[in-house]
Amino acid sequence: MSTKNESMGKTLGVVVGLCLVCAIVVSFASVQLRPMQQANKNEDIQRNILAVAGYDKVKNVSEVFNQNIESRVVSLKTGEFVEDVKAESFDFEATKFDAKRSYKLSKAEDKAGIQRITNNSPVYFAKDDQGKVSTIILPIQGYGLWGVMYGFLALEADGETIKSINFYKHSETPGLGGEIQNPKWTALWDGKELPIDVVKGSAGGNEHKVDGLSGATLTSNGVDHTVDFWTSDKAFGPFLAKVRKGALN
Repeated sequence: MSTKNESMGKTLGVVVGLCLVCAIVVSFASVQLRPMQQANKNEDIQRNILAVAGYDKVKNVSEVFNQNIESRVVSLKTGEFVEDVKAESFDFEATKFDAKRSYKLSKAEDKAGIQRITNNSPVYFAKDDQGKVSTIILPIQGYGLWGVMYGFLALEADGETIKSINFYKHSETPGLGGEIQNPKWTALWDGKELPIDVVKGSAGGNEHKVDGLSGATLTSNGVDHTVDFWTSDKAFGPFLAKVRKGALN
């Protein structure tokens, strides 16, 4: 038997009220947690920069990063440092879609499959005991099989010899393309020189070639295109040309 409190209007009122309360709680939590989420994101990026520079399994990430890594911003067009943009506040995702701070790549230019590129980009430097740059760390990104792969490429101070590579964010298939994070595979890059090709099968001892990932041809091609693009004249090429002429030390 129904009671006076059991009506369609009251039921809908309870549902709407409950939804409103839940929405307010979720929105409040999202706003309150946003600074913490951004801090965790920044720390994760710093951890990966340290790892590719040779500082592995670091506990106090922010402290070690600030002590050992210098962050600067370069113009991808000229290769010159940009002093009025801070690397610490550079947001690739926000900048990439700002028409004033980025531009659309043509199909012929877009080897990495990223569609747009920022006018400027952060670069990172690790220095030796004498204060000279020992490692140059470049942020790279490119399309693999399922989506964009984000990583860092570390070079020796000569701007040509590869010191390390790592990918910290991607959607490649675990056990196949996901092997781009396997230390055994990334170790194959150590000591190789630019320009470099990711080849199917064994690269042997060729200093300009790296073995492709078994069973992950499209991901391997994506890595190949990514490194090729970001070391080309459309990206860090002008900056690396200055480095090779001794601009850093």
